[in-house]
Amino acid sequence: MLKPKRIHSASRVQIVIPASPVRPDFFEPGMEALKAIGLTPQFGKNVYRKFRYLAGSDEERRIELLDALRDPLIDAIFFARGGYGSPRILTNTSDFTGLSPKILLGCSDITSLHLYFQHLHNWVVFHGPMASGDFARNQVHLESLQNALMQTGPYTLAPDSVETLIPGDAEGILHGGCLTLMETAVGTAWQPDWTDAILFLEDVGAKPYQIDRVLTHLKTIGLFDRVRAFIFGEMKDCLQTENQGYTLQEVILELLGPLNKPVYFNFPSGHVSGLNWTLPLGVRARAGNDPSFRLEILEGAVV
Repeated sequence: MLKPKRIHSASRVQIVIPASPVRPDFFEPGMEALKAIGLTPQFGKNVYRKFRYLAGSDEERRIELLDALRDPLIDAIFFARGGYGSPRILTNTSDFTGLSPKILLGCSDITSLHLYFQHLHNWVVFHGPMASGDFARNQVHLESLQNALMQTGPYTLAPDSVETLIPGDAEGILHGGCLTLMETAVGTAWQPDWTDAILFLEDVGAKPYQIDRVLTHLKTIGLFDRVRAFIFGEMKDCLQTENQGYTLQEVILELLGPLNKPVYFNFPSGHVSGLNWTLPLGVRARAGNDPSFRLEILEGAVV
C-alpha cells in the first residue's frame, strides 16, 4: 500500500464536500476546531452550494476533489460530511491519474471514495471524524487521530467500550468502513478484497433485518471467506424497536459464528454517540482480547 505524508502543526488541510451539503452552524465551528488543534483548513468560495440533496452538481463535487488531490500545497483532505453523493463522482474518473497519495479522512458515504482509492490506487486511507460534524460537535478522539495522521510508528487502540462476541487473536490487513456502502461496491471496479483482513464494519439507522440481509449477501458471495477477524462499530440506532426482544449482537453471532473467527462489537469509529476514533485502513494490524480488547496497528500509516 502507498502511504501519504504525515501532517503536522500548521499543515494545510483542504475541506472537500463530495456528498450532501453542509450547514453554517456545523461547518463554521468545525473549521474553528481544526484551527484549535493547529491545522490550517482551506475550502472553496461556495461551500454552501446545493443541488437537490447534493452539495452541488456531480461535476462541481468531482472537480473540487480532483483539484485538492492535484494541488501540491495541500497536505491532506478532510471530508466535510457524508450523507449521499460520493459514488456519483466515481462514474467519471478518467482524469484521476498520476496522483500522489494524500491523507483522505472521513466516514459514512466517504467509504465509496476510500474503497476506490484503496483498490484502484493502492492508498492507505483513514476512517474517522468529519470536518463539518464530529469536529464541530467536539466529538473527535484526538489521540487516535494524531497517531494515525501525525506519527510514523506502530501504536495500539484499546477503547474500553468494545465487547468480545467470539474471542481470539488475529493478524491481517485492516479494512472496512460503512457496511451499506461496502455492499453497494460489489460489482464495481473498487469492489473490496478482504483476503487476510481484520474487517471493520459499521453503520447507522439500519434495522437488524437490513444488516442481516447485507451480511448474508456478503457471506453468500464469499467475501467473508478469508477474513481473519470482524470488528463491528457502535451500530448507532440500528434497532427495529426499542423493545424488540433480541440484540443485534445475537443476529451477528447467528450469521458469523459458523465462520469460527473472532468477532468484536462496539468499536467507536464512524457513526458514534461519543468520540470518533480514527482507523487507518490498509495497514497491518492485530486484534485480540487478552486480557481485554486491543487493536494493534503494526506499522505507521503515514511517512
